[in-house]
Amino acid sequence: MSNQYQSPYAGLNTNQRFSIAKQLAGDYHLDVSEVLFTYLKVAEPILAKAQSTKQISLKSQKQIDEQFEQTLKKLSQSKER
Repeated sequence: MSNQYQSPYAGLNTNQRFSIAKQLAGDYHLDVSEVLFTYLKVAEPILAKAQSTKQISLKSQKQIDEQFEQTLKKLSQSKER
């Protein structure tokens, strides 16, 4: 078993992004566009600070994942009110 971080959201960086966003939208009671837009808004400033490479580092991906999940939870809670 690998101790290397496995991102639950890295698939949003691939051509599978729509199906993953659709699943997340259902899980968090959001629209697919909200999920995709939120991911881009969270990832952009983190990636802008990272060195320019074509591959996202595990450190950057983990930071994106943590902020993305927190933001999804906040959005979902605000929809419930």
